[in-house]
Amino acid sequence: MDEQEIAAYVAVNWLLLLAAKLAEMLGSYSTSVTPEDYLEFLRSVLQSVATDPRPQSLYPLLQNNLNKLDGKFAHILTAWANKTLTEVEIETAKFIAATIGNFSILIQEFPLGNIASNKEIAMAGYQAVATVFTQSNFPQDWAMTQNNLGNAYLYRIHGDRAENLEVAIAHYYKVLLVYTQSDFPQQWAGTQNNLAIAYSDRIRGDKAENLEVALIHYNNALLVLTQSDFPQDWAMTQNNLATAYLHRIRGNRAENLEAALSHYYKVLLVYTQSDFPQQWAATQNNLANAYSDRIRGDRAENLEVALIHYHQALLVRTQSDFPQDWATTQNNLAIAYRNRIRGDRAENLEKAITHYHNALLVRTQSDFPQDWAMTQNNLAIAYSDRIRGNRAENLEVAIAHYHQALLVLTQSDFPQDWAMTQNNLAAAYSDRIRGDRVENLEAAIAHYHQALLVYTQSDFPQDWAMTQNNLACVYYRRIGGDRAENLEVAIAHCNNALLVRTQSDFPQQWATTQNNLAAAYSNRIRGDRAENLEAAIVHDHNALLVCTPENYPIDCLQTSRSLANLAWDNHDFKLAIQSYELAIKSVEQSRNWVIDEERRQEILRESIYVYARIIQAYLNIGEIGKALEYTERFRCQRLVDLMASDVLNLGGEITPEVQDLLIDYEELHQRINALRFNSQTEATPVLTGSRRLPDGDELAAHQAEIQKLEEQKQQVWKQLRRYDPVLAGQIQVEHLNLDQMQELIPNDTTALLSFYTTVEDTHIFILLKDQSPQVYTCKGQGLETFQKWIGENWFIPYIGANSEWRENMVSFLQELAQRLQLKDLISQYLTGIEELIIVPYLWLHQMPFAALPIDGIETFYRKEENSKPLSLQERGLERGFLDPVKSKGNGETRGLVIGKKSQPKVTVTPTTYLGDLFRIRIVPSCQILYYCQQRPPIPNQPTMGIVEDATEDLLFTRYECETLAQSYGVSADKRLQGRKATVTEYKTLASQVQILHSSHHATSNPAQPLDSYLVLGDGSLTLSQLISPGWRMPNLSDVFACCCEVNFSLNKLTDDLLSLATGFLCAGARSVVSTQWSVEDLASALLAIFYYNFRQAGMSRSQALQQGQIKLRNLTGEEFARNYQGEMGQSLQQQYDQAITRRNHANVKGDVAECQKWQKLADKIQVQQQHLQSLAKEKQPFSHPYYWAGFVSQGLA
Repeated sequence: MDEQEIAAYVAVNWLLLLAAKLAEMLGSYSTSVTPEDYLEFLRSVLQSVATDPRPQSLYPLLQNNLNKLDGKFAHILTAWANKTLTEVEIETAKFIAATIGNFSILIQEFPLGNIASNKEIAMAGYQAVATVFTQSNFPQDWAMTQNNLGNAYLYRIHGDRAENLEVAIAHYYKVLLVYTQSDFPQQWAGTQNNLAIAYSDRIRGDKAENLEVALIHYNNALLVLTQSDFPQDWAMTQNNLATAYLHRIRGNRAENLEAALSHYYKVLLVYTQSDFPQQWAATQNNLANAYSDRIRGDRAENLEVALIHYHQALLVRTQSDFPQDWATTQNNLAIAYRNRIRGDRAENLEKAITHYHNALLVRTQSDFPQDWAMTQNNLAIAYSDRIRGNRAENLEVAIAHYHQALLVLTQSDFPQDWAMTQNNLAAAYSDRIRGDRVENLEAAIAHYHQALLVYTQSDFPQDWAMTQNNLACVYYRRIGGDRAENLEVAIAHCNNALLVRTQSDFPQQWATTQNNLAAAYSNRIRGDRAENLEAAIVHDHNALLVCTPENYPIDCLQTSRSLANLAWDNHDFKLAIQSYELAIKSVEQSRNWVIDEERRQEILRESIYVYARIIQAYLNIGEIGKALEYTERFRCQRLVDLMASDVLNLGGEITPEVQDLLIDYEELHQRINALRFNSQTEATPVLTGSRRLPDGDELAAHQAEIQKLEEQKQQVWKQLRRYDPVLAGQIQVEHLNLDQMQELIPNDTTALLSFYTTVEDTHIFILLKDQSPQVYTCKGQGLETFQKWIGENWFIPYIGANSEWRENMVSFLQELAQRLQLKDLISQYLTGIEELIIVPYLWLHQMPFAALPIDGIETFYRKEENSKPLSLQERGLERGFLDPVKSKGNGETRGLVIGKKSQPKVTVTPTTYLGDLFRIRIVPSCQILYYCQQRPPIPNQPTMGIVEDATEDLLFTRYECETLAQSYGVSADKRLQGRKATVTEYKTLASQVQILHSSHHATSNPAQPLDSYLVLGDGSLTLSQLISPGWRMPNLSDVFACCCEVNFSLNKLTDDLLSLATGFLCAGARSVVSTQWSVEDLASALLAIFYYNFRQAGMSRSQALQQGQIKLRNLTGEEFARNYQGEMGQSLQQQYDQAITRRNHANVKGDVAECQKWQKLADKIQVQQQHLQSLAKEKQPFSHPYYWAGFVSQGLA
């Protein structure tokens, strides 16, 4: 029977063949399509395929009849085929079977209508064909049909997925009974490839074993499918092999991913963009997936490469041409942005959300339900992590998307995905802000129990253990029910988790659960309290066997902190110390890993009390020296971090040797972090989703490689330290021990006083040369009662620019001295001491220690008002900082303007100040002083450079600098006057001289200290510039910064003193004389002159400042008139004449603004001329601490 006869047979006998069974088959269906319609459609389909079995012939017919492509049509096809094929002759049956087979292939690939129904129709056709083409009669056709059936079950949507895959595998093995390697090598290879795909997706059996079998089958396929003979099939198999390695469980994970990348790159040798654009785009997508998971190399860089490959894929995968593939890549792009390290985290999450929404434009619930559901799940995760927007609202959106996903991901159809979504939904309810907290936690528990219906211990042991651990966390926090019973349940779930999470197989997960058990036992109500605490300690110790500061610093911090607190509560201070030491190492390691500088500070702020506790614990056991070491270890952490994120961007500003070492250091650092990233998960109470974690052997290999790289990094750092010790200290903290601190003390008459405030008290550590350290404790002077008191009564009035600060200065300093109990401190510990090196803490950095009265003024304590606690930073910012443009135009001070509404004369009673008894040096930290001391000596005949009145509006600076220039013989080229004092010239001068006198305006920015700056002739020199390697001044010995607020900063809880004075010390200066407030112009000029006179007389820096302050304080009006008024008056007159001349020139030119500027300056000069006369009439015009106490000596003596 030829084709025409078959077509005629079908046409004539169509209705007769089915008439008897038609009512029975379709009677139960309610449809708008009649049975006759289905029969006529089947006739048309078979006739079309018999005539022309090409897609372009059949597909228009199918497109016009989408409403008939359903399960009823599949049943009709089966019934008709079964009856017809048994009644016709064998040749006719063969032809009909071949026609049905061709139709099945075409309908299986048909992209329109209901895809699941299309696949069911194809399967019905293949099964009908198999009744004709048997293995015994038609082995090749039978094998081809078995292959087609295998493909149909492999990609089937309906039915149980696990069962479908088993059936597919069975059909593929049947194929191999005929398609042997020797007889049918190409078909054999194709079947090997199909088997590999099925085993890659297989649900039943051991997942790791399934993937190993898949790899075997792929490699079998490649025995035949070579690049030279079958380049396209070779490329396809290379792609599949790469995907198998991407998901492989056995073997080394890092090596598996490298193998995947290698095979994907092989694919691109054949699949080029020009020849095979679709396959090229698919491979770009797959490469991106592999780079997203890659372990080797820099993690951040791998994710950037992944993003590039995803975007490459989209060059071909457009929404119009390949909507499904476009949606897949959009979903993958979203995942990559969600995990991205570089760029702004908040912005990355917004991009992720955008790409997920893009994917949903194609992945609709009706057309692609499973993909739609998975994208809904992914969107929910992104909203759970979202930074922008309202946190409570984001969690509500996340919960809504999880519920959407569950509309498709049902327990019956997609059990694993359903369980994963239940787990994620539980996590969202656990974190939920809106709604009743009790109900939210109950919902979380319910969803975790739902997940356990699928995540059984036998089938999914890791996921089961994860969910057990998560349930323990929720029961630990549960509000409803009996608290004691909740804790028992939490303990039970933890113990369940440990049945799978063993130390050998899953060490990190084991440690997490051990930590959770410790938390539960430490709070347990039932049982003996002492035994519970012992159990908690044991479990914390267990967790720390895995969680070390080097490997898992975040987990280690949580566990060691918990153990330390338990030990503290038990008064076991030695165990507490051991545990707090681990916690501190973990804090410092965590900060070292983090790139973002603000996040580093956040980590430190979150862990302040750990340092406070270890200091107190050492004091409790009498180890004062160790307590002192930890106070120093805590200080100025930010200062040693400032270069970490951007030092490599400085390029030509540092030497090539240092640049190369920095690059090597950073590269090793990134490689270490990449390894750690893939074995590190932050310990969180609830995990979302499940993922494979490295086993014990993998972790050991990771740690060995990390250790090797760490050793290399330390060698690089040691070389870097030889070139630039300060820079080395800024990228890696080098903590000082007690012996090193004592080396900072030059002789037996010098004492180092280090202040530290805890919640309860303020400790003053006293360190002398070659003596054991001592501590003096000011009881009751804690953070709230003492440091906060300083902020509210000193800092806030000062930044308010009102008269209150100056009017209350004397009484405030008196009370401060009383609170610090200075008289007792001196009498007990400082007999015979002549010099103090003071290391302040928090607000004490801003205190004028030299002006603290020891006796002579009535002592009192002011009663604290019962007012609401104030946030110092918020108060300061609300009151506001003065506009720098306004402040630098003031002629009376050299920076911030002090208000002048009401300034009655304050009478200062004669007294003895701390500065009378001791020479005083102030240092931000011992580390900074250590840098100064390690610098090489300066030649005996130093050269001075002067930077003078860069804005030409400081009236007494000219007199000051002219006097110094004459005393030191400063040449004109070493004296930058007025607008000639540019930033470039300043840098040049600072590199040429050993003594730099900088007398001009400066502006501090307490809220953003790195933006504090010196005001120069053409702009500003910021602190961030000053501490960079490009501003190193190795030959600079002394800096006298006779400007306002050079040592002024907002001290947060992290005790970071980031001031311009500190910047000079880091830049290379051995000593800096600086200011702590907006100093008065005339008094500053006199003090600078006095200081240098005493220096020329042979005094040390601290002694010269001490004697200069005493001289200024005691200067009488008569002495002022006799020795200084005349020359100052002449200087003012010269400036007045110049101002009038310039005003007149501007007037001639018609420049109104310039004319007003010089007239304003002339008016100011006249006011100061009158002021000189009034000073001469006062008894001691500069006796108030405001005039002399704001100057401090920092660095070397």
